[in-house]
Amino acid sequence: MHQQHHRLQHGWLTRLACVLLGAWSCTTSTPALAVARGANVPWIEYQAEDGQTNAQLLGPSRQKWDANHIEAEAIGRKAVRLNKTGDYVSFTTQKAANAIVVRYSIPDAPGGGGIDATLGLYVNGTRVRTLPLTSRYSWSYLGGKIGDPVVDIPGPQPHTFFDEVRMLVDQIPQGATVMLKRDAQDAAPFYVIDLVDLEQAPAPLTMPEGFTSVTQFGIFPDDGVDHADDILRAMHSTSKLWFPPGNYLANVIHGGNVGLDNPGIEVRGAGMWHTNIRGPKSMFFCAGASSRCVFGDFSIFGESKARDEETNGPQKAFAGPMGKNSLIENLWIEHKVAAIWVGNDPPYQAQPTDGLVIRNCRIRNTYADGVNLDNGTSNSIVEHCHMRNTGDDAVAIWSIQWTKWVAYKTWEFGPNFFTDEQRNAPDQGIGHGNIVRHVSVQMPWRANCFAVYGGADNVFRDSTCEDVLTYPGILIDHEFSPYLFAKPRTTFQNISLTRAGGTMFREDTPNPWHHGALKLYLREGSISDIYVKDVDIIEPTYAGIEFRGFGTPYAQGERIPPFVLQAADNATFNRVKLENVHVKRAGTYGIEVADGGGRGSVRFVGVTVAGSGVAPLQRENAPDSFFDKGKGNQGW
Repeated sequence: MHQQHHRLQHGWLTRLACVLLGAWSCTTSTPALAVARGANVPWIEYQAEDGQTNAQLLGPSRQKWDANHIEAEAIGRKAVRLNKTGDYVSFTTQKAANAIVVRYSIPDAPGGGGIDATLGLYVNGTRVRTLPLTSRYSWSYLGGKIGDPVVDIPGPQPHTFFDEVRMLVDQIPQGATVMLKRDAQDAAPFYVIDLVDLEQAPAPLTMPEGFTSVTQFGIFPDDGVDHADDILRAMHSTSKLWFPPGNYLANVIHGGNVGLDNPGIEVRGAGMWHTNIRGPKSMFFCAGASSRCVFGDFSIFGESKARDEETNGPQKAFAGPMGKNSLIENLWIEHKVAAIWVGNDPPYQAQPTDGLVIRNCRIRNTYADGVNLDNGTSNSIVEHCHMRNTGDDAVAIWSIQWTKWVAYKTWEFGPNFFTDEQRNAPDQGIGHGNIVRHVSVQMPWRANCFAVYGGADNVFRDSTCEDVLTYPGILIDHEFSPYLFAKPRTTFQNISLTRAGGTMFREDTPNPWHHGALKLYLREGSISDIYVKDVDIIEPTYAGIEFRGFGTPYAQGERIPPFVLQAADNATFNRVKLENVHVKRAGTYGIEVADGGGRGSVRFVGVTVAGSGVAPLQRENAPDSFFDKGKGNQGW
């Protein structure tokens, strides 16, 4: 695409059932024969704090934006720190493996930009590999500030401490001792180890029948040549394009293209462990309103170091409308601002995406969203994806109503914020019929695991959310100029939220915003037609369930259009039902009503609260009629 307009946002039976159903994770509160929660993934995760070590144990801590609490961004909020030569952490392998991922943190350079270092990988007492580590893609600053490369310069409120390194290795047998050890040659000031993933990676795929290899277009793996222009040309020269194993560089595109336009062909590689497309222009579009674009079996590694698209241009792996019945599968994406942002603003979208399938993906270490189904994207599926360390919503459905967005931004920034073509463009259509299922999310360091902004008939189910730094785990939000929530209802079902919720916004005031793990927010209007069922909320940082209002009494100096404040003043909850939702060991309240959020009515059936840090219920001034109680509620 030659141009693009960008808008980034913000019991044993149980275990047996999980194993038989192939789930990577499943909570102990799940019924024995329930559908398993989370993505079906091929690796085993080994937490550093559960291994054998002679080094410093860190945590648990949820102290965000503090270099003295790096473990606050670790999975489980615990880690191991290797401070000196000879320090190690080790594990006994449960299964054989030939591939490893290490999630780690090493310091930034004094002036920013990161450092490189090494760490020893030992198997049964022998150093078999030297892991190349870097902090070039980690260590951001200024806390919640986004949209400016200055966040990569050392300053207050550091965050995004962790990155990952992956490597194919010689076969490691079951029962072997795998050790990460700091030797004299490993010279970083410290190493914080969060976890190790070990798996049996498959052999490289061979080129399927009917494909043309990129080598026919002068594109050769591992040659160190920038092939961005060549890849673009190749995609317009065959209907099925194949990347053999190896690394391919895509750094600069000449001729005005923002990224690599797919005109409706199939692009495949030898597998996510074997074919890697690297560089700032490793960014794909699907060109054509009704095109079917297929991408599969490779990895994308970008060069993003901050959420700075306004300054340095678009930096997504996939962006824009994705045509009709397109497919994105078996992909690994890292070091992008956003991984998969579906849809575009007028006039850069002829019609919304329909019937897209995104499956079996790994998204790691982004500065914004993992997957965002935006601009009317409908009837699409996200399934069996694993996301870790995203800088905004891991999965969001944003049913933006374009004319409302134009009115909001025109009031905020003036009539010249949009071109005439953008200002007069019609609405894109309500986002509906999307399904997000069997998704596992770990440590979104900004925003939520799962979020929905307006729309109808969208479903999130059979998924897990673990360790959210600053936001809710699930956010149901009338915000960012969405279409109204409407029938058929939006559903969240069979989901685990573990250690979710955090502090974000107004940190410099006496009343910072403490987000609940499951949050429903009347920011710009009413919330209706919502069904939340079979959700386990475990050890949320603050409230387990939060109903928050907004409006004139709560704006506290924010510049909000009067028509938005009026809608917020009049907003209510309607036809909202929570069933079999269980809150355990909340940091503050099991259920909290805040900022006038007790308007309308919510149906509660089988909602239980236990072990809350402050109180089971904070009702503010919500009337009894707000709490429409059915059977089975306990503890509040």
